[in-house]
Amino acid sequence: MRIPIAKGNKRVLLVEGGGMKGAFAGGALHSLHTILSPKYFDLVVAVSSGACSAAYYVTMPKPEPEKSLKTLAIWYFELAGRKLISPFHPFQGKTFLDQEYLVDDLFGQKYPLPAENFEKGGLPEFRVAVSNLQTRTIEYVRATSSNIFDLLKAATSLPIATRGKHKVNGTLYADAAVLNPLPLEDLIKAGYTDITVVLNSPVKRVSPPFGFLTSFLSFPKDWKMARLMNRWHHHHFNLAREVAQKPPKGIKIHTISPDDSLPVTLVTTNGSKLKKTVDLGMKKGEEIGKILLKAFSKKQNEKKEFSVGSKISKKKVRLFSPKKRTNTTKKKSK
Repeated sequence: MRIPIAKGNKRVLLVEGGGMKGAFAGGALHSLHTILSPKYFDLVVAVSSGACSAAYYVTMPKPEPEKSLKTLAIWYFELAGRKLISPFHPFQGKTFLDQEYLVDDLFGQKYPLPAENFEKGGLPEFRVAVSNLQTRTIEYVRATSSNIFDLLKAATSLPIATRGKHKVNGTLYADAAVLNPLPLEDLIKAGYTDITVVLNSPVKRVSPPFGFLTSFLSFPKDWKMARLMNRWHHHHFNLAREVAQKPPKGIKIHTISPDDSLPVTLVTTNGSKLKKTVDLGMKKGEEIGKILLKAFSKKQNEKKEFSVGSKISKKKVRLFSPKKRTNTTKKKSK
């Protein structure tokens, strides 16, 4: 499943994941939603934990500050302590990162995701990036009301921390980040020229390759996948950031990213640090959101002016076109 090809000037939002660093994206998307409706975008693509926050953003047509703030509290309240990540989970028959608690209990019950809105017109198409474990390639699966919860489990299926795989419609997937944590190049190849990217670290950050031991432990039964992870994860991470800083000609890339390293890591569960990360995201989301609104509104006005101008010119052509009354006029003159 590839990214839909862009026809015309299409606008896309790309949200990076990064485990608990996704708290920054959660805060950024909350502020962005108070300024920019998801309707401003034609497509939303998300990776890993970024898919969790993006799913809420893309299913809320209008700003709902109270509801959004309540959902945002998941990051620093519901995921703090040993509720989501704990070294004791395996002794309870769970994985280190409890996906059932995250997706089924929180997104499905306590903070219900309005999944029915994926089928509503006017909202952008939502695609979640995942790694196909059979083909060992990245796929972009479209979210629907029937697959979203399995899709979120697949997107957050990190090796070691979870079972590292989950089925969606019969296909076995894992977190896309093991191969490509930020598929910016794929969006450009698909023809998107106006891209907004939410990052979980400074845009200038450079990532070293995974150690071979980490890659092997991630895929102990699939050495080929382990080698691909070791080779491609850091390559795509670094390349995407280079492109974000120096976009190709004709491509506009807007970045929403922290200025410095976040106070959290992939597995931080300290509530106060997570809250600080959410607040940093909210602040940056508001700052960049205002700039985006101005830029997007200007484009819409230009389109309207062009459309009105085209209509006027067509009317002028009609006014000066010859009228079909010559025959009747000749008959009268006779």
